[in-house]
This record gives sequence, C-alpha cells and structure tokens, in this order.
Amino acid sequence: MPHVQITWVDGRTPEMKRKIAERITAALIEDGRAKRENIHVSFHDVPATNYAEAGVLVADQKRTP
Repeated sequence: MPHVQITWVDGRTPEMKRKIAERITAALIEDGRAKRENIHVSFHDVPATNYAEAGVLVADQKRTP
C-alpha cells in the first residue's frame, strides 16, 4: 500500500491538490503497479512561520509558495 506524504508551505488550493493527487496516483498505477484503491496521498500544509529553508523562515523570504 503506497503512501505519499507531501509536506509544504500552505497556500495551495483544493483544486491544485486534487490534480497533484491524481497525477501521483496515476504514476504509481502505471509505473509502480499499485492498485488505485491502495494508494494514499496526504498533504501536510505548514504555515510559512513554521517552515524554514536554508535557515530562514519562509515567512521572512517574502515569497509565495
């Protein structure tokens, strides 16, 4: 049972997540021989104040995800 966990800075719409989940699922079906009903994708949206890159909070980088 494949489980894909995506952790990123919040800001994506539900529609964006639907598209990403479907593309990941399709890749696992096509290339990983997984069954659709066994594939799980979870999104963990983290506030920009709780996520850092290269030692700098994303909130301090003044950019959007």
